[in-house]
Amino acid sequence: MSINGVVAIFSIAAALPTFAQDPGRPIRAIGEFSNMRVTEEHAYGYALQLWRDGNSVVGLLFVSEGLQGDTPTGILENVKFDPRTGALSFTAKLTTGLALLPGGRQEPTRDLFEFSGSLGPADLSGSFTRSDMLRPTVPVSRERVQLKMKPSDSIFAAGPYADWRRRADEILKYRGPKW
Repeated sequence: MSINGVVAIFSIAAALPTFAQDPGRPIRAIGEFSNMRVTEEHAYGYALQLWRDGNSVVGLLFVSEGLQGDTPTGILENVKFDPRTGALSFTAKLTTGLALLPGGRQEPTRDLFEFSGSLGPADLSGSFTRSDMLRPTVPVSRERVQLKMKPSDSIFAAGPYADWRRRADEILKYRGPKW
């Protein structure tokens, strides 16, 4: 590798936020925000579990559209958070079911959710855009939401980022995206 290549690698590493390289940094729970409606057997809506990571936010998105049970879950990616204004945006990949494809074949869905809105002390409001990445001809859907902070026993306690990520990965192993 040339000296320019080495310099380029170190320049890129220096430009990364320091929290991206510190698995021991402390994470603290913000809370769970939800608009879930639950019947005897079914659940519908969104739940978002958020933790504070320095000046940023990490979290999990849960989307229910039918029978209660192992709610499809995605980790927040491409998070942008302004702690001054509460502006929050992110994407999350989920698999919410099976898609029927030509020839009667079924395949796990590839649902991409994009959120843009704001985080307040008692609620999260904004809009979700949902894209079908498996079938790009399916129209994109948009939905305005207001998710209220809820008491939650399911949000796990704060700790080092590495512990948070390990626990999130355990959830995603079973309920996470299949793409």
